[in-house]
Amino acid sequence: MERYTLHASIARLEYERRRYLRAYFQTLNIPLGQGQPRILAQLHRSGPSSQKELSAVCGIDESTVSRSVDRLAEAALVQLSPDPACRRSTRVALTPQGAAAAAKVVVAFEHEDAVLRTALGGADEKAVIATLSAMADAMAAAPPYEETE
Repeated sequence: MERYTLHASIARLEYERRRYLRAYFQTLNIPLGQGQPRILAQLHRSGPSSQKELSAVCGIDESTVSRSVDRLAEAALVQLSPDPACRRSTRVALTPQGAAAAAKVVVAFEHEDAVLRTALGGADEKAVIATLSAMADAMAAAPPYEETE
């Protein structure tokens, strides 16, 4: 087995899934920075959310969510309002245009899942999801990499 097979395979999968959806998302006028489609899909599922909630659920750094939400607001896909529960927090909600785009993003993600399922053949989808989740949990629990002598 090649030494970097997992790393290279995960990177290639991410590249290919972005390539698969990029042109379609551009037709929806969705900015294609860090996680904007995931943010739209999450807002479609959960309704208005704080940027901190979006960060946790979408797996995107809070500062990146802030920049992504700003880009989505510039594209008139989301609107920002003060969070009544916390003065220092902002709520993010879909605009009517954003709701229409988000619904299409959700359908595109479902099609992406269908393409990925075809690669599994007879493999148990739940087992693959459990394995990927365990890998993500291991990375989340690991301390940041530091060079050792």
